[in-house]
Amino acid sequence: MIKLQTVTKNLKGHDVLKDVSFNFEKGKIYLLCGHNGSGKTMLLRLLCGLITPTSGTIKGGDYTYGVIIETPTFVEYETARQNLKFLASIQKKIAMTDIERAIKKVNLSNVIDKKVKKYSLGMKQRLAFCQAIMEDPDVLLLDEPFNALDSKHFNLILNIIKEMKEEGKLIVIAAHGFDPNEHPIFDGIITLNDGKVEDVKLF
Repeated sequence: MIKLQTVTKNLKGHDVLKDVSFNFEKGKIYLLCGHNGSGKTMLLRLLCGLITPTSGTIKGGDYTYGVIIETPTFVEYETARQNLKFLASIQKKIAMTDIERAIKKVNLSNVIDKKVKKYSLGMKQRLAFCQAIMEDPDVLLLDEPFNALDSKHFNLILNIIKEMKEEGKLIVIAAHGFDPNEHPIFDGIITLNDGKVEDVKLF
């Protein structure tokens, strides 16, 4: 579980998040809703420790994180294999076989040795998802993970997310315009408005 207690983040004199309290539980999927600038991305950054709160507390276990936050960036003139191998070398937790297994999941095996600059936007999105899951993290934080995906690969990524929930992962997805009624996979929906929690629905 990750517990937020009256968390506020102030940037340049402006509260981008204000008095946010919520418990995120393992084995559940949460959707963050809200207009652009509502605080969704900032909340993801706080959850994984990229930034710290100005006030309030965030308490969680000793978790590992897989993250897509904002626009995924890769070394464009390198291949997907080279990019993922470099990212894996930071933690030194996985081998090339693990990378290949993850890239097969997202249906990019046939282009693993193609330079990323030749990838379409949808392929880059799947590559970003691949790097987020390849080290089998405890917590998955995804900012607009379905951008630029066709229906086939939208469903592919959605099914992987469902499988990871069944494995006991904690998953938080920030998505604009995602219809939770059409895809009822969420255990909780949190609506943010101007940095504050406007509404919470738990299922």
